[in-house]
Amino acid sequence: MINCSFRHFFLFKIKMLLKLLFILFTLFSSYLPTFVAKPEAAADALLKWKTSLTNQNNPLLSSWSLDPTTNLTHVNRTTSTAPCTWYGVHCDDQGDVVKLNLSTSRLNGTLQHFTFSSFASLTHLDLRLNDVFGPIPVEIRYLSRLVFLDLSSNHFSGTIPQEIGGLTNLETLSLHSNNLEGHVPVSLGNLSKLGYLRVDYNNLSGSIPSELGNLYNLVTVNMSVNFLTGHIPSSLGNLTKLSELYLFLNNLTGLIPPSLGNLSSLRILYLYMNKLSGRIPDELGNMKSLNLLLFGHNKLTGSIPASLGNLTKLKILDVHENLLSGVIPPELGKLESLIQLAFSHNELSGQIPASIGNLSRLEQLFFNDNQFNGSIPKELGNLNSLVETLLLLNRLTGPIPDSLGNLTKLEQFALHDNKLSGYFPEGILNCKKLRYLTLGNNSLVGPVPKSICNLRSLETLYLGSNQFSGGIPQCLVNFSHNLTVLDLRLNRLHGNIPTTFLKRNNNLKTLNLNGNQLQGSIPGTLIDCRKLEVLDLGDNKLTGGFPHWIDTLPEMQVLVLRGNKLNGTLHTSNTETPFPKLRILDLSSNEFTGLLPSKYFKNFKALMSVDGAASGEFYMDGKFMYYDTVELGVKGLRLHLERISVVYNTIDLSVNTFEGEIPDTIGQLRSLRFLNLSHNSLTGRIPTNLTNLVRLEHLDLSSNKMVGKIPAQLASLTFLVVVNFSQNQLQGAIPKGGQFNTFDSSSFQGNNGLCGFPLTKNCGDDGVSSSLMPEEDEDEDEDDSFFNGFSWESVAMGYGFRMLIGLGIGWFVFYLGKPRWVIRITEKQPIQT
Repeated sequence: MINCSFRHFFLFKIKMLLKLLFILFTLFSSYLPTFVAKPEAAADALLKWKTSLTNQNNPLLSSWSLDPTTNLTHVNRTTSTAPCTWYGVHCDDQGDVVKLNLSTSRLNGTLQHFTFSSFASLTHLDLRLNDVFGPIPVEIRYLSRLVFLDLSSNHFSGTIPQEIGGLTNLETLSLHSNNLEGHVPVSLGNLSKLGYLRVDYNNLSGSIPSELGNLYNLVTVNMSVNFLTGHIPSSLGNLTKLSELYLFLNNLTGLIPPSLGNLSSLRILYLYMNKLSGRIPDELGNMKSLNLLLFGHNKLTGSIPASLGNLTKLKILDVHENLLSGVIPPELGKLESLIQLAFSHNELSGQIPASIGNLSRLEQLFFNDNQFNGSIPKELGNLNSLVETLLLLNRLTGPIPDSLGNLTKLEQFALHDNKLSGYFPEGILNCKKLRYLTLGNNSLVGPVPKSICNLRSLETLYLGSNQFSGGIPQCLVNFSHNLTVLDLRLNRLHGNIPTTFLKRNNNLKTLNLNGNQLQGSIPGTLIDCRKLEVLDLGDNKLTGGFPHWIDTLPEMQVLVLRGNKLNGTLHTSNTETPFPKLRILDLSSNEFTGLLPSKYFKNFKALMSVDGAASGEFYMDGKFMYYDTVELGVKGLRLHLERISVVYNTIDLSVNTFEGEIPDTIGQLRSLRFLNLSHNSLTGRIPTNLTNLVRLEHLDLSSNKMVGKIPAQLASLTFLVVVNFSQNQLQGAIPKGGQFNTFDSSSFQGNNGLCGFPLTKNCGDDGVSSSLMPEEDEDEDEDDSFFNGFSWESVAMGYGFRMLIGLGIGWFVFYLGKPRWVIRITEKQPIQT
């Protein structure tokens, strides 16, 4: 019995031991494959993804392979070091893949074949700066341990998956610089550990989720350069650790939340180029850590809060291009760390506070395009670090302080379009680094000092539209190889044009001496200005012949010599391609004789292509705070263009004594907009090939001796707005249809042989007067009847046909950059005869 009991007990023990061994074996067996299968599965997953890439032979991924000499048994694969030794792959001590750092690795393909479930231990995924495209797969949810996710600077498209909001360990989420669209997922509000969020430079729309205000660990938020709409959530004011907030270049509306004033750690706040409105909250003055505040290009109103003077760490304060009004608070003089202060393009008024002179570190001062009045504070001379000062387009008065001569670092100084008076500021001549000096359109008097030639770094010198008198210093045309613009127009300068132009390294592009009292001939040394684009010597008292050598200047685009006493014929030089880039030629109101310059018309290459502005360039290149200007004569009025459009192609040879016929070669100038040959002694018929001028808007052939009919084909010129055939010897029926139905009788008067609408003389009825002019006007001389007969009302009728085209072009031009240019129409000066 005892032996039997012992036997049963022994068997029981054996069974228990076997069960225990089985359990241990089962546990060990289940654990062992899990341990070794993870790197094996990860290796397979990476190899599978590699084969899906467009560039499978990427040399950076050459290590991504299994050793072909190894017998790939289960044991061999489980003991392999792959993929932990592969490029960009990092494993922990257990062999699990925890980091994939494949930034800047020339990857080209999608993530559709990336097996996310094989990387359950992954904490870092960095694919930035590659060419990965397609959507972000929702399977990214399997990366539950992910701390760092950077997919930036690729070509990802589609929406941001809601599933990313389930990666609750995320601390960094960077998706910027892709093609993502749709809304910012509300689920991101679950990422309580998130400290860094970038989704900028995408195509995201919708509103900013208020749930982001729950992410108390956020340090950086960048959602700029998208299409986000709606208000800025006030909940962002809860992010007390936030250091950087970028929301610029969106379509955000509404008010700036006062709660942002709670962000005591905020260093950078960029809200510019949105549609924000209302006042700048006083509470923003509590953000004592703020370095950069940029609110430009919005619709903000009200005054600038004095509380901003508390932001003593501020380096940039930029609120330009808003609707701000009132005065500049003197408290801003406490911002002693300020480097840039930009208030331009607002409605600010009052005097510039003297306290601005306390900003000793200031480098850029932009107060232009406001309504500031009073004098320029002499305290601005204390700003020893100043490099750029823009005070143009205000109502500043009085003299320019000599103290500004202390600004020895100054490079750009723009004071044009104010009401400044007094003499040229001699103190400014101490600013040896000056590159741009614009004092035009003020009331400055006295001579142009020779000492200005000591500013050898000058690139632009604009002194036009003042009351300067005396001669032009000879040194002014040769003191600087850097000089590109010399503009002295509309002053009281007299004497001769300087002749000492630089022979070498001459970079002059614009020379504008229009509207002075200059005498003598046009100096031949201008031929040394090989880069000259604009030459305007109009409305002076110049004499001599046409400077034929000038047609060899290869860059010349605008030549204005009107309103002088130049004479002789327009004989050309021997160059094969004269004026290859010329767009505007105005020789009107001189004493030129002989035939029209047929050779020129045949070689004006820039006027022959109707696609001249197809490149998108609507204006000639602007220089810093300076644009080339020109006046065009249109129906007895002056059309003043404060920026020269490359499509305002013009030939004006009116008010001379040219004779002979209009050459057929003029019909090749297909992009011509304005053609004025009036008040000459031209004979013959109107060339039918004028119908080739498909962009022609203004055609004036009045007061000549032309005969024959008006070509009926001219009615096909759909852009034609103004015509004048008056005071000739034309006959026959006036063309019908097109724009000719909009012209009034003043365009045809003084031609006894013409008939038909709009004249009262019907064709075939010689007994009816051909003029609609009132009897009391018939005694006026030809010129007076010519100019009085035109009206801008008739021009407006002509524009009816082109309104849709005009609106389209207008929208496009202003979209390109809100050009601040004006077309002013003023009465034309009496015609010189």
